[in-house]
Amino acid sequence: MALAEPRRRQKWTLNPRGNLWANEENKFGQKLMEKMGWEKGKGLGAKKDGMLNPIKMRQKDDQKGVGFEGHDDTWLAHQDDFQSVLAALNAEHGNGTEQEKEALKRKSLELASKGSRRRVHYQKFVKGKDLDNYSQDDLGCILGTN
Repeated sequence: MALAEPRRRQKWTLNPRGNLWANEENKFGQKLMEKMGWEKGKGLGAKKDGMLNPIKMRQKDDQKGVGFEGHDDTWLAHQDDFQSVLAALNAEHGNGTEQEKEALKRKSLELASKGSRRRVHYQKFVKGKDLDNYSQDDLGCILGTN
């Protein structure tokens, strides 16, 4: 048992393989089937060519439903087609470049404070804090990187 697996209880029984019932001859179901013509070693069905072995159960240790085999990826194909159509439309009818979008998003601090009702920021304070007004050389001199 690996450390990454979820822990589960182990069951210790006198019949670990679960086959003691197969060796027992006086079972009700077996007696009933023998009365109807079935013999040990023959299959089920009218032509006696059906399954010979019993149905085997396995322990289900996951959270998926009974009989779950896996997801069908066909329903995802529609989503991929839709995404490609949207990408083509965006490429054709884009609203501008990335730089234009960033410029619209980024409003200078000075303009934002002028538009507010309460002018908490005064003119000198706002101009001093707004770094959009300075060039890269000016910022380098102020911060001491040049």
